[in-house]
Amino acid sequence: RAPAMAASGAPTYKRTHSAMNTKSVVPSLGLLGGLVAGGGEGKTLPSDPVAAAKALGLVGEVLLIDLNPTESSSPDSNPNLAVMDKLLDILPCRVAGGFTTNEKVYDWLDKGAAKVVVDYSESNLGFLDGVPKERVCIALPLPVPNGRSIKDALAEIRYYAKSVLLQPTTVDRAAIEEVKSLVEKGTQISVQDPAPGAPLMEDDIAYLDAAGIETVLGESLSSGALPLAKAVSAVIVSDRPDGLIPTIVVDEDNAALGLCYSNHESLAEALKQQVGVYWSRTRGLWVKGLTSGSTQELIRIDLDCDRDAMRFVVRQAGSGFCHMDQLSCFGEDQGSLGGLMRLLIDRKENAPAGSYTKRLFDDPALLRSKLFEECEELLAADSNREVAFETADVIYFAFAACARHGVSLAEVQRSLARKHLRVRRRPGNAKPPGWKPGDPSPDAPTV
Repeated sequence: RAPAMAASGAPTYKRTHSAMNTKSVVPSLGLLGGLVAGGGEGKTLPSDPVAAAKALGLVGEVLLIDLNPTESSSPDSNPNLAVMDKLLDILPCRVAGGFTTNEKVYDWLDKGAAKVVVDYSESNLGFLDGVPKERVCIALPLPVPNGRSIKDALAEIRYYAKSVLLQPTTVDRAAIEEVKSLVEKGTQISVQDPAPGAPLMEDDIAYLDAAGIETVLGESLSSGALPLAKAVSAVIVSDRPDGLIPTIVVDEDNAALGLCYSNHESLAEALKQQVGVYWSRTRGLWVKGLTSGSTQELIRIDLDCDRDAMRFVVRQAGSGFCHMDQLSCFGEDQGSLGGLMRLLIDRKENAPAGSYTKRLFDDPALLRSKLFEECEELLAADSNREVAFETADVIYFAFAACARHGVSLAEVQRSLARKHLRVRRRPGNAKPPGWKPGDPSPDAPTV
């Protein structure tokens, strides 16, 4: 068994058991006037926030930083707000910038932010009382302001948050180790890029990841000093003689499509092109679908807990991933939700003669009637078999409604994720008889 080496060729740090479930890097995106701060033509990042977030979100959560913070929730007063809300529809995000009131914190948590990042201010964190601690991260500058000790600052922070974002002026490993020794068990530590002139290096990221500490990329990323591919490669290890990384390829429904291999070059190309790019042991760099037409849109890259394998989540096109002209190298899926949605979307464009699904697309009144009918039959079902049967019908007609409007399963899943992250729950009361969309909701607050 060869010694583990980073994908870049550098020796790796030994990972502790407590580090196994942490994210390696979290890219950050500054927003100014509704656009990416410092982005644009010829820059590392585009000015379009959606394009930039999709590129950075390939490695997981993105930290959105509002550089025009206001207490107002009106997009008219701050164009960043509508942009941030839109980005939460696309991918999981943390949000930062101007959190000084309880209402604003709850507002963004209810919008589906994974966490809110609040700037540390001595004796000014009381507005966080009652907010779930696991959804709050306190940004702590190093050295701590006003000459306070790290120990005193962390003693205050632990009452309000289970996550702390260190903001050092340089990569001070002694200070980081001190923080690590003082925080309560279960507290997540992240380290943000230092100020310009002292960027994070690959070795810093590897050291932090091995200790269970996330790296929040900012200045190093936007300046081009540390490309995203190199930041991710810094923590990946291989015990293979050829240095390749086993890469499991799955679709958006997490159904396995096949097994490939990757290295730093293929990973960099995959992130650059935002498509499935791998390393063939016989042909070298391999862009999936370049010749067959069965291309892959890259959705996300996940690292396993040991950092010695990757998972590519892709949107597969064409006949499928397998060279046998099927979706998966493990055979066709049977009854998966992803397979049903793909079939319905295909029916919209390529329906055979007499297709019932096509009839539903062309007759929205029929689709509406059938959806109501199947819901009633589900509620009337008694046996387990009947419940399963009627649930399948409801799912079919609900997915047909999605496909008719061009809504993907991934969009539905993202909406579910945002709802799950709400902190304040509505009562969930039934709508009164005669209620129709646009009428006031019985759950809405009254004046």
